[in-house]
Amino acid sequence: MMMKLDFPFFSGRFQSATLWILESVLHPAALVLLGSAFLISLSGCNGGSKSDSPPAQANSGKANPSETSSGDQSASPSESEGSPKKPGQKYVDGIPYDVFFDRPLSVAAENTSPPAMSVTENPTPGNTTPDNKMASNNPPATTPPSQTTPPAATGAQSWENIMKKDALLDQITQLRNTLTANVNSVGSFNRELLAIQIDAATLAALAGVAGQMQDDFTWKPKAPAVRDAASEIAVAAETRGRPSFEIAEKNFLNIVEILNGGTPAELPESNPETVFSDVADRNLLMKKIKIHADWSRTTVSDEATLKSEKEEVMSRAALLRLLGEVVNLNDYVFAEEKDYKTFCQELIDGARQMYEGAEKDDYNLYSTGFELFNKSCNDCHPVYLNN
Repeated sequence: MMMKLDFPFFSGRFQSATLWILESVLHPAALVLLGSAFLISLSGCNGGSKSDSPPAQANSGKANPSETSSGDQSASPSESEGSPKKPGQKYVDGIPYDVFFDRPLSVAAENTSPPAMSVTENPTPGNTTPDNKMASNNPPATTPPSQTTPPAATGAQSWENIMKKDALLDQITQLRNTLTANVNSVGSFNRELLAIQIDAATLAALAGVAGQMQDDFTWKPKAPAVRDAASEIAVAAETRGRPSFEIAEKNFLNIVEILNGGTPAELPESNPETVFSDVADRNLLMKKIKIHADWSRTTVSDEATLKSEKEEVMSRAALLRLLGEVVNLNDYVFAEEKDYKTFCQELIDGARQMYEGAEKDDYNLYSTGFELFNKSCNDCHPVYLNN
């Protein structure tokens, strides 16, 4: 009986082991035949030239075994026998010669080596270095942002240090009452255009201050809406007639409803940040300052009148100081000029002394403050009033 054995490796110790098995087990007659085939294989493995294999590979269309994966390198005998023999190609026991490896032990060692450890998927960018191929998926530790205290509402100082909340709300109430009388009809509106402009611009400035105060009150969240509505009234009062009156009336009714704690329908959105020069015309604010300065000049002439008009003097002096702080903000033109800053600071300091003199019943202090206040106006107007 003819036995057919497949020996994938014909070199080294595999050859010696194969011969021992053949001599001990197989029939001598078969041994002769197999021995002949074995000698042919030895001559092919040890003495064959490597230049013989490329033509066979090119003709067969198979890839070079050294360039293919381990799965492609071990072809089964059945597949080889089923293929027709081609001229010029070497065979070992019916198996094409080019399926055997030139260095089987080395190939076996290479194909059985453990797979290289792969880098963790989706490494965090920046964590993989040439010395550290294993990148972590965890994001790098970050330093929590530092907690910073927000800046004060105003550039120079807190508005509460200039005018208390209750005093500010009282000033707003007075302006509301005046506007109620003047924005009552087309006739009253047409007669009091300038007064409406002055009071509306002042209300816009005070509402802007109210929104920046630290203290809370009922309508503080809607202070920007009051500010913008008052500014619209001042603009509408530049022109006589029913159309302008209706604009002023609509905005004033919104203000009244907000001050009463309500929320008007279709209230326009307002920017929470206040740019005072956009909502309160400086010339109108200076006219309001002049009205209070004229009242002080004609009303308070001695210590007796200072005491009798104490509350009114303090209220007007506080408003003078607040408006001086507003027009001193960098929102306004010329506000960064040295002379302008000097005039504004004299107005602020004079109004503060007027307030303190009335509070302490000190006419001399009040009078000193009023003189400084009056000086700042007289020095400022020739330079900046009409510019």
